[in-house]
Amino acid sequence: MNHTSASTFLARRAPRRATRGFTLIELMVAITLGLFLIIGLITLVVSNVTTRSELDKSARQIESGRYAIQVLAEDLQNAGYFGIAATTEYTGVTPAICPAAVADLGYVPKTSPGISTVPFPVYAVTTAPSCITDVMPNTAILIVSRTSTQPILVAAKVATETYMQLSNCASDLMPFAVGAGSSSFPLLNKDCGGVSTLRKVVHRIYFLSTCNVCGSDTTPTLKVAELVNGAMVTTALSEGIENLQYDYGIDMDGDGAPDCYTSNPTSPPAAEIAACPVTVPPHVWTDPTANWTNVMAVRVHLLARNTDKTAGWSDATKYDMGLATGQVGPFADAFKRHVYSTTARLYNGSGQREQP
Repeated sequence: MNHTSASTFLARRAPRRATRGFTLIELMVAITLGLFLIIGLITLVVSNVTTRSELDKSARQIESGRYAIQVLAEDLQNAGYFGIAATTEYTGVTPAICPAAVADLGYVPKTSPGISTVPFPVYAVTTAPSCITDVMPNTAILIVSRTSTQPILVAAKVATETYMQLSNCASDLMPFAVGAGSSSFPLLNKDCGGVSTLRKVVHRIYFLSTCNVCGSDTTPTLKVAELVNGAMVTTALSEGIENLQYDYGIDMDGDGAPDCYTSNPTSPPAAEIAACPVTVPPHVWTDPTANWTNVMAVRVHLLARNTDKTAGWSDATKYDMGLATGQVGPFADAFKRHVYSTTARLYNGSGQREQP
């Protein structure tokens, strides 16, 4: 046998090395490890989605709360702006909540020596009026009266809107004129050589509603009913606002600064009066007209909640809502909440009383 034949024979006789794969145990271990990895990834994804969802809820609540408090504060700071000079004497009167005519608004110009009347810059009501619906129980309803800060020319007036025209000419018999846009506005400007500009009358009712789109949801919402084209038109401002209360700062000594706060200038609670300082002469708390006339600042307390529930959450917090209701809660539900508060000064009234 030659060398080549021997090699071939030995190669044929040599045992083959078996091809080795995974055993059943190894396969089961690999599958188990893979499942653990998948479960970990799923848990991470779910956690991220939940966290993102909660952040979105909180962001919407913060945006709603801050926007609502900003809208209220800005309008309150402009309350009582009637385009009237600081030297003009006028008396505040209670406006009709749901005005059906211009005369209901409280603007009554008087010729000398009479004193003209304008509506109180702010005024609260405790009973829901007929021109607003779905009012949240036990929440404040506030009327803001003023004129627009943007004047327009008489030629630009709209027939169905309501305007005020201020006289700056000594020869005019009335200090101002108020009427629908279809009326004539003859008062003169400061040079008595031309017609004065007009300012749109602003009459707004701020309130909380039990729904945003009523009939479709039950989301508490801050709304405003405003006099537009001779009728009250309601607009939703910010959803998720669950409670709204006000404290009113009363100027007791005539210097334009609030000396004491009450939850109800129409009928101040005895406990709130007792906490106020004594002035000379003493402030007469039993006169609602004097109280509303002397409101120089408003503290706003607003409770905003998430519009969606949070799984596993139970609200155990108490929230301070000012003098009217004190603390509210805990609600023991799955909504997260936050209180927003601010103090808005009524510059148009307080500024006239400040001493140089």
